[in-house]
Amino acid sequence: MIWFISLIMAISFEGKENVTLDDLRWKNRIVLYFPSPDQNPKFEFDAIEEKLNERKIIFLSIGDVFTTNSKLVFTRDYLQVLQEKYSTEKGQGNWLLIGLDGGVKETKMGEPDWDFIFKTIDSMPMRQSEIRKIN
Repeated sequence: MIWFISLIMAISFEGKENVTLDDLRWKNRIVLYFPSPDQNPKFEFDAIEEKLNERKIIFLSIGDVFTTNSKLVFTRDYLQVLQEKYSTEKGQGNWLLIGLDGGVKETKMGEPDWDFIFKTIDSMPMRQSEIRKIN
């Protein structure tokens, strides 16, 4: 089932050279992470991949190195726009959660706290509806 959803997402963006957050509205939740300059985070998505897919989360780490769990293409200029719009003052790392509706649901300092993110999403009305449909 998760594979099928991923395939549908890939097809829906096929042929689109550059994706924006507006393109993902109502399709995905987004976690944007802006590491501080002294951080060089390495992310192992294997352990949480099922939870990310189940909750339709696309993760973007935007810093000296760009990291994502997605195959979507974002231009360097667009990533810079996101950094200017959402990152906190220089030198401090932060992350934020954007809901399916495109609104910012949480903003926190430091590295992403996946347990907190999953619990926050699971408490949202749209996610509750998704859970009911699954069961």
